[in-house]
Amino acid sequence: MNQCKNCGVWVEGLTCPLCHRGIADPTTTTEVQWYPDYQEVSHDQRSVFAFKLTIFIAVSIVSGCLLINLLTMPHKLWSLYVATVVVYLLITCNHTILSKSHLGGKILVQLISLSGLLSLTDALMGFQRWSVNYIVPFLVVAATFLVTVIILKKRMRWRAYVGFVVTMIVLGFLPIVLYVAGVATAIWPSAVTALYALLTLFGMLLFSDKTFKTDLVRRFHL
Repeated sequence: MNQCKNCGVWVEGLTCPLCHRGIADPTTTTEVQWYPDYQEVSHDQRSVFAFKLTIFIAVSIVSGCLLINLLTMPHKLWSLYVATVVVYLLITCNHTILSKSHLGGKILVQLISLSGLLSLTDALMGFQRWSVNYIVPFLVVAATFLVTVIILKKRMRWRAYVGFVVTMIVLGFLPIVLYVAGVATAIWPSAVTALYALLTLFGMLLFSDKTFKTDLVRRFHL
């Protein structure tokens, strides 16, 4: 920029806009100091930061509870209960809430993580088998029903849920496997879950469109 010696102002051209005189000596110049560009934080950067923050908080809570547990009641590790809950909340926050994963994948992860949390809690409490007898079968039925409702509401996206439907139907026979293996002791929740899985498979084959039906047949090798 050039300075008008008559007015003392800085201008970009060779004519002062105040006195309309030419700037005789444009040698005294200065560079324009612009503000730096605003660097907007992207969504991915915010997601990574939130992911790291939740992990840090989870590790801090678990380690703090473990230290208190060892200093006060080393004979009873109650901090394991806290750790299982914190791990479940960490998975829920990072995968179910913050993640852009497929909705069917979120339901599946919730089914697996919640079943694992309750089964581990049952084992830590002496393994009274309430988790494998009732909770796990109920969660499998609820997850299968939820995926089925989503498919019925989004008929144009049926093929995107084929893999999740197949997984839910296969998991429907897990309680029967646990009962046969002697892990579960109540037969009726396992039988109801297996029957619901079979009915879901039959209903999908009966009411779905040709493309969805073909994918189901191909995945089950029928």
